[in-house]
Amino acid sequence: MLDKIIETIALHARVDGALISEETNILDLDVDSLCVLKIIMDIEGAFGVRFNDEEIVEIRTPKDIENAILAKFA
Repeated sequence: MLDKIIETIALHARVDGALISEETNILDLDVDSLCVLKIIMDIEGAFGVRFNDEEIVEIRTPKDIENAILAKFA
């Protein structure tokens, strides 16, 4: 799951996925808010989940995204 999340972030941020770890702050990748929303939308589609506004605001890293997805299935 984490690999798919990192792959999606790398695609939208236009960076090498090898440069992204589970603790990389997405905003440190020099992306704007529109890019972050596209990342979130792609991840929602890939994993069949929906994040509410409060969850989106809390997301900073790929690990945060993974934890939010796992919480949906708990």
